[in-house]
Amino acid sequence: MRQVWTAVRATGALGKQPARAALSLLHCLGREGPTLAGVVAWQAQGDPERLALTDGTERLTYAELQSRVQERSQAWWGAHPPGTLVGLEGGGGQVAFVVDLLAGLRLGWRVVPLAPGQTGMRLASPPPPSTPPVAGRGGWLPPRAGRPVLMTSGSSGAPRLVRSAVRPVAALRVAGALLDALRPHRDAPVALPLPLWHGHGLATLALALGVGAPLHLRAGASPQEIWATLAAEGAEVLAVVPTVLHRLLAVPGNAPRLRVVLSGSAPLSPELSAATRARLGDVLFDAFGSTELGVLTLATPADLRGAPGSVGRPLPGVTVRVAPDGRVLARGLLRRGWHPTGDLGVLDDSGRLTLRGRADDLMVIGGENVWPAELEAALLAVPGVVACAVLPVPCAEYGQRPVAFVEGDVDEAALHAFALSRWPRRLRPVRWVRGPLPRTPLGKVARGVLLSRL
Repeated sequence: MRQVWTAVRATGALGKQPARAALSLLHCLGREGPTLAGVVAWQAQGDPERLALTDGTERLTYAELQSRVQERSQAWWGAHPPGTLVGLEGGGGQVAFVVDLLAGLRLGWRVVPLAPGQTGMRLASPPPPSTPPVAGRGGWLPPRAGRPVLMTSGSSGAPRLVRSAVRPVAALRVAGALLDALRPHRDAPVALPLPLWHGHGLATLALALGVGAPLHLRAGASPQEIWATLAAEGAEVLAVVPTVLHRLLAVPGNAPRLRVVLSGSAPLSPELSAATRARLGDVLFDAFGSTELGVLTLATPADLRGAPGSVGRPLPGVTVRVAPDGRVLARGLLRRGWHPTGDLGVLDDSGRLTLRGRADDLMVIGGENVWPAELEAALLAVPGVVACAVLPVPCAEYGQRPVAFVEGDVDEAALHAFALSRWPRRLRPVRWVRGPLPRTPLGKVARGVLLSRL
């Protein structure tokens, strides 16, 4: 816990009198409830005029954010009992979404952030935004402890709710290790061009509000707009998925103060890592985990140089091992035993984990285990290929053969020639499907949709 305390102090969130600030935080959490809403109340108490967040349309100080959360909490009081699963759709403004999320947590709801148009989950809905405050209810509300409930990304099938019981001490150790590695600071603006209804975006929101760093919400912004924000606001931390990072590097832009680019939620190719280092310097980190288990490993710039393609070493409090069949197992964050991540991988002698793809995607061709991710990584080196996905189809001779879906400006003859020069016949795709790949709202390739097309 001493390391966690040191890492928190280094963020500047506790100011010049850390012990007093920590007591003040505990008081606010006791009064408002142990949620992000309580953290915002603490930040508003200590520095009310400090910028909390902006989405390009609205800018709220901590005092304004706290006031909006209180107003919404009072308006929604009594709509649902504590513990209710309430779906919160992210189709409106990003600042408004944060206000609604914090109000739901303040009321003790289990808030499920939803992508725009996501339905069919049988969740309760919050009252309309125009709902007036409950008669006779004003001022202070009893403390409640809501929590966010995430959904899987839907890259391999229908999204589903995740119900995990996290060990608080282990979670604190992981959080402390992330703070120590990334070194966020209350004076270091954070840019977030990701949706808030996904774990990566939600974790970045919690990080920024926790340390008091100005947060610039830019989900849906163009690469040019993101570069403009990074330069104008002096952003030092940028949270991305590989798709967003790829698009950023494809256009001109400059971010002189950027010192941390945190990638996650999808595989980061060695080529993209090298391109980022050449353009921005040693600023790239890659986090690996799952919606069910949280963050498990972190690859630092040194890891990405020394072992390109790895996702780094397990964070303190987390243990990772690879089963004999190649499946990655983790323990530490959840309450019971070992848990499969759903991935295949290998550990090197220094403890760094390299992923081979999803366990469900494994192909068996002529009795040989073949990881689609390896074929996909090779195809991405073909000039003109922007994205690709390899999936299996039945084959009388080999049991399975690959089919390749390819997005980019490349003709089929070039793809055939590459496969002929690179792979034996059993690994060459029996069919090439060219065109835009379907994606989840977060930018992952929707493999489940592709499977339905085979």
